[in-house]
Order: sequence, then C-alpha cells, then structure tokens
Amino acid sequence: MSLKTLTMSHIRLISLYWSRYAVRSGSGLVYLLIALTFGLMVAHMLIMPVEQLIAQQKREMGRTDPVIIRNTIVEIGRPIALWILGEKTMGEIARENAARQRSGMNNPDGTSAQDDDASPWMSFLLEKKPALLSAIFLVLLFGMPFVISFLAYNQISGDVQSHGLRYLLLRTERSNIYFGRFIGTVLFSTAVTAIIVATITLYLGAKTRIYPAPELVVWATQGFLALALLMVPYIAVCSLISASVDSPFLSLVLAKIVIAGVLFMAILGGLAWKPAKYIKYALPWGWQCNLLHPEPAHWMGAVAACLAYTAVFLMLGYYRFERRDL
Repeated sequence: MSLKTLTMSHIRLISLYWSRYAVRSGSGLVYLLIALTFGLMVAHMLIMPVEQLIAQQKREMGRTDPVIIRNTIVEIGRPIALWILGEKTMGEIARENAARQRSGMNNPDGTSAQDDDASPWMSFLLEKKPALLSAIFLVLLFGMPFVISFLAYNQISGDVQSHGLRYLLLRTERSNIYFGRFIGTVLFSTAVTAIIVATITLYLGAKTRIYPAPELVVWATQGFLALALLMVPYIAVCSLISASVDSPFLSLVLAKIVIAGVLFMAILGGLAWKPAKYIKYALPWGWQCNLLHPEPAHWMGAVAACLAYTAVFLMLGYYRFERRDL
C-alpha cells in the first residue's frame, strides 16, 4: 500500500464533485431530511415547555420571571445530562425524580431546588453555558452517529457493484477516489450540521430571548465544532465498510449494526459484566461527550481520540480498497 499516488488537485476535484453530487443523490437527500427532522424535532421538544411557560407568565403576570424560567430549563436538561454523561442510569434518574416529587423539593415560589452534589461538568453545561442549548447539543451528540450512515454508506460500494469505478480509474488513482469521496462526505455532513445549529440558535435568540446573543453565538459555535468533528470518525467507519462490500444496501445495514451495536453491547453487556462497558471505546462513543467538557485536557483528549479513530478506520478502508477486485 502506497500513498505516493495521492494528487491534491484530483482529491479537491473529486471531493467538491462528491459533496455537490450528495445533494442530488438519494442518500444525500434522505440524510438531509432525516438530519434536519431529527435536529429540529429535538430542539422543538426541549424548547416547547419553556415557550409555554413564558407565554403563561406573560398571560398571568404580564411579565416573565427569569428565575423560574432558568430553573425550569435546568430541570429539563438535568436528566438528559445525567444519562448522556453517564453519571446515572435511566432507572436511577426515574427513582430520583419520583423521590423529589414525593418529598416536595420545589421551593415556595415554584422554582426547583438545585442539587448540591452536581458535578462541575453538569454545572458548566447547565449553569455557566446556555442550558437549553447544552441539552440540545447533548442529545444531538448522542443521536447524530445513528443518522450519519444514511449519508456515508455508499461512498464506494455502489460504484463497485455497477463497475463504474473502472471508467473513473482510467483518469485517476484509487487513493484519490477513496480520500476525495471521504472529504466530500465530510463537507456535506458539516454543511448540514451548520444548518441545523444555525437554525436552532437563531430561533432561540429571536424567539425566546432567554440568553444574551454573544453568549449564545459562542456556545453554538463550540457545539457546532463538536458535532462536526464527531461525524468524521463515523464517516470513516462507513468508508471502511463501503470499501469492503459490493452492495450499498449491505453497506448501510452493516454500518447501522456496527455503529449501534457497539453502544448497545456496551450498555447491555455492562449490566451483566461491568468491564463490558468498555466495548464502547471501540468507537468514539466513550469519548464524544468530552467534546463539551469544561476542562481543556478532556476536550483536547476527545479531539485527539476522534482524529485517531478517523486515521485508523480510513487507513484500514484504504488498505482494503487498494487490494480488492473492481
């Protein structure tokens, strides 16, 4: 295997064409629809209770109470953060919420009592940063890896099945095709992520007006970078699978099984045998939430992990693609 055949002009041309082609292809349109639907639905489900509270306060008091709104947002984001950050299981969160309701942990003014044992990470996301946007980002970090395979599954396998790559190889080398299509897929995924984050941020800023605009923009930018970077290693996984099989449908199925299977095996296996939870580190599942960590050492480690996963999966896929019969 040699990378000496890489030609940057060819890679740039292939990546730009592939990113534009994704807009017109069935997989690109399906991914665009699913990603937008998922992202905006998550935002709607988390923002709607806050909007209803604001409308109720204006109707009953003629104004809004920032303290009540803030505590309501924290109560919405708290169970999401506890579960996705791995601090508590769903059962523990449900039992805790039931106990809080039975013991009446609400203050007389209607606000919710805050946890004294909240971790610095949770306090950073729910207190120091726009909590509503933090909750949305946590759900997107968890859910978008399941969605990305709808875009990235057919980078190679479709043209291998139709033998279309044989004609393209008359004009360029395999390495340029493989890496060019990977970069094109990353560009399209990043553009869709930017649309989702920009739409949610503009709505929060213009409609709810809960947070100062500069604070919202800065945190939205950080969340966008985290989401965009997270998609790259999962796209590389799909590149490896797509370069290994001939059928686009089989590539999609395998991508779904691998991405989801690693997480579910870690969760279910960890219930019976605790060391099984480390299976999630076979993919970035074990690192990705650290992209929103307040400590530089944690988020820099997550960035390095995502880049390392990307390099490993890309090189394995390229090794397979260089040696297979087209």
